[in-house]
Amino acid sequence: MIDANDARERTHRRGKHIKFTVFTGLMARASSMLVTIISVPLTLSYLGNERFGLWMTATSVVSMLAFADFGIGNGLLSAVAEASGRDDLEAIRRYISSGFAILIAIAVCMLLLFFATAYPLVDWPHVFNVHTPTAQAEAAPAIAALVLCVAGSVSALVVPRVELALQHGFIYNVWVTIGQLASISAIWLVSIKHGSVPLLILALSGIPQVVSGINGLFFFHRNRQYRPSWAFVDKAAIRRILNTGLMFVLLQVGLSISFASDKLIIARLLGAEAVAYYSVYERVFGVGVNLMMVMLTPIWPAYAEAWARKDTEWVRKALRRSLSLSIGFSAAFAASIVVAGPFIVTIWMRKNVPVDPIVLYGLGIWCVIQSLSNALSMLLNGLHMIRIQVISSILTACVAIPLKLILVRDLGPAGAVLASSAVSICFAVLPFSFVVWKIARKSTPEAARGAA
Repeated sequence: MIDANDARERTHRRGKHIKFTVFTGLMARASSMLVTIISVPLTLSYLGNERFGLWMTATSVVSMLAFADFGIGNGLLSAVAEASGRDDLEAIRRYISSGFAILIAIAVCMLLLFFATAYPLVDWPHVFNVHTPTAQAEAAPAIAALVLCVAGSVSALVVPRVELALQHGFIYNVWVTIGQLASISAIWLVSIKHGSVPLLILALSGIPQVVSGINGLFFFHRNRQYRPSWAFVDKAAIRRILNTGLMFVLLQVGLSISFASDKLIIARLLGAEAVAYYSVYERVFGVGVNLMMVMLTPIWPAYAEAWARKDTEWVRKALRRSLSLSIGFSAAFAASIVVAGPFIVTIWMRKNVPVDPIVLYGLGIWCVIQSLSNALSMLLNGLHMIRIQVISSILTACVAIPLKLILVRDLGPAGAVLASSAVSICFAVLPFSFVVWKIARKSTPEAARGAA
């Protein structure tokens, strides 16, 4: 029998932790935007165009972080959240220890491969296409500093994922905010001293990793029962994390091909100028999708923990609320940007950026569809149903590319986002909705009584 008071307490705690994590996640996202807003005017004036371009180009490699851990972070999150729902402390420690061993191995291999081969052999000034003596001298140290930061972030990924899996993501978000504020201070100090590009990279990407490491020390000091140990590194745990991580990598690759191809196809068929105009408005609508992800992500481990405890009533209620929130928020956001988008972009860019109304409508539809798809994906992630999402992402990529080539030629840039939206509905929203409906139907009390 499940104690009613205990169940109510767990339900209350889940809701409270989700709210805290959402609030602090928005705070962390705001601090990240603040870094960008402040760092550009601080550095552009003294670096000059070429060195500033070197900094921006090098730091753009940070986008590779989504793949640098080979999905291990998400695999670890999924495994720990499920074990937490079973109150299996030993399994949690095995997953933490095994995940830590995998990530340390990846970071070490990354450093050895880079510094033994790429760093001494590649002509980095030529890669970055810099010509002034100062920029050429800083090119190689800049990429070396960045690789050190990336390797550090990979090796320190265990604690953030475990905190999110245990529904303590709000703690990590607070540390992220502290790290971003410390980064702003470091960039300011480097700027007033007219420091080099490698120093700026360490200030931007390295300082947050140091703060993340401090978070890790505090986490394992407070939670000694979770401390990683080589004695708890386990082949079965490694296999579980790697298998799940591989599925997440395939999912990310499929989604990246599907949605990152827009600009390439538009540039190829319509020219670079069309990409510039389209990208500005895509970024504005992307803010809504990203904010929605901040609000939805904390529900993933809560689903996993509640499902493991067979608290299906909470899962159904949380699903209904997340779907209502994602549709309501994204629709309101999209409608406001469709109406006020040109005005907002004009103020932001300080010039008029022309846009075809069909592009605004298409991006608005895409914003709602993405938010709805992400809400459904959180439940599938929590129930460890990654395979259907991988199949969906592969089908989406295979169909979206040729459809975009056809529609962009006929409709202009709007054809790209309309193709993405149509394919997402067919291969993500509809199948995900069907699977989720079947899950919800089977887990109702009426269905359980009927089965009995």
